[in-house]
Amino acid sequence: MLSKVQISLAILSILVIFIHAETVCNGTELSVENDAEVGLLTEKPCTKVYGNIVIRNLHSPKRMPNYWTVEELYGSLIIENTTNLGDSVNLQNLRAIRADAFPAIVVRGNQGLKLAIGARLGLVSTKHSITYYFADNWPAYMTESQHYTLFMASEKRRPIFLTDNHFLTKQCDEWYYSLWTFVFAILCFVAAVALIGISIYGRRDEKKKIL
Repeated sequence: MLSKVQISLAILSILVIFIHAETVCNGTELSVENDAEVGLLTEKPCTKVYGNIVIRNLHSPKRMPNYWTVEELYGSLIIENTTNLGDSVNLQNLRAIRADAFPAIVVRGNQGLKLAIGARLGLVSTKHSITYYFADNWPAYMTESQHYTLFMASEKRRPIFLTDNHFLTKQCDEWYYSLWTFVFAILCFVAAVALIGISIYGRRDEKKKIL
């Protein structure tokens, strides 16, 4: 008879295999052209997708957990003409994009869309001359961490961004840095005076010893 330990290990192995099972899907299964097609999205936990994922003409927040499991995309991610989607298209687990005829990521003509791509993205390649296309979106911003992730993930040494986005940065508080500059200057002045005093006092002691 099998021991309890052996049975537990067997069950654990089965669970690991099940959890890491690869589910292959076609890009059309995760593509939508209007609000009515959202309900037709596949319910499979797709991990590897072949073909472009095209998301267009959606005009309100949606519950679309279908994108959460996607890890590899052999095609382009295209999001166009959407309104107030927020982070409904969540691709936090996306690790690789291998595009062909189009830029790897095309995001244009959207309002209120958050680019929900995480730091796990480690490889982006495309045969197109442009790697990333971001245009005519509002608000038209990209955080520095997002730009860094996309830049470092690109297979090209110098990926081309075609974008009208600007970086989302926070303005420095001038008074705060002015205060610390003043404090640092005072400390430097005090230290300089102290060093001069020590050096002069040391020379006097040396003269006394010589005499």
